[in-house]
Amino acid sequence: MTTATFDTHDILHPLDLAARQQLEKIPGLQTAARKYRSMIADRRDRARLLSNAIRLGPHQVPDVYNLLPPICTAFGIEEPELYLMPGPANALTMGHSRTCVVIHNELFLDLPEDEIQAVLAHECGHILAEHVLYRQMALAVFSGMGALSGKAGMVAALLSEPLKVALLDWYRKSELTADRAAVAFMGGPEELQRALFHLHGIPKWLPKEQISYAAFAAQADEFDVAMGETKLDRFLLRQLDNGATHPNPAMRLREIQRWADSETFRQVMAIAKAPGTAGIDGTDPETCGGCGRPVRSDWLYCQGCGKDLKATAGASS
Repeated sequence: MTTATFDTHDILHPLDLAARQQLEKIPGLQTAARKYRSMIADRRDRARLLSNAIRLGPHQVPDVYNLLPPICTAFGIEEPELYLMPGPANALTMGHSRTCVVIHNELFLDLPEDEIQAVLAHECGHILAEHVLYRQMALAVFSGMGALSGKAGMVAALLSEPLKVALLDWYRKSELTADRAAVAFMGGPEELQRALFHLHGIPKWLPKEQISYAAFAAQADEFDVAMGETKLDRFLLRQLDNGATHPNPAMRLREIQRWADSETFRQVMAIAKAPGTAGIDGTDPETCGGCGRPVRSDWLYCQGCGKDLKATAGASS
């Protein structure tokens, strides 16, 4: 496993990029993002974690906590607070002003240590790719707004229908970038593939000889054929996506394998062995003039502070 820094340019999934570009073209997004950022109850949510969850650290369940710092070093991100709380096997990243990763205790029942680290790398991939703000907005939509109280719920309720649809579409596709980040950190797809299988019902005691990732990925190919033949098929496909927070697992596993088999992944891993190298093109990433965070040249707005990057570029030229 490498300890060199990965760059978001290297791992960004094209479906994530395309969905985010469509999202940013919708009028009102940045206004909603600024309001959401100013009103979202980061302090309230962190207070809930501090009072109800166990914050892991060097002196609190260190065997689990110690899985996190190497990921943050590799990704070049500030270390999020790590919390453990009761719940079904899952993990999530939250908080804009102070980022937190929350893992639920049933992960330990379903996953061994290396797969838990792959899950943590996936969550840190969201931080690396600057997903957190838009994902929190999308979660407000997924929860039906009514579940969110106060100002955050009000802002979510004011989002236009096209913006809601675009947010949810992007949310699902952003998972593919986080998967790429996890595979890059782990140095291959095995741990994340096993984690996905275990989270979708394969018991962790089952010998790996009885598991076929290729057969599961082939289901995604069969699905593409079966659901793309008629207008009714496409309608049913949209219904399957309606309310889903993640890509379907067969597609997800197939995308993980395609990434691991790609020339781009081989380049990323080769460059990761040379500390100090920026992206796979050897160039330093651009930074936002507002918050100083790395930004992509094709972004219209900074994902961290919402600054209009095109206006800034025009003014400086």
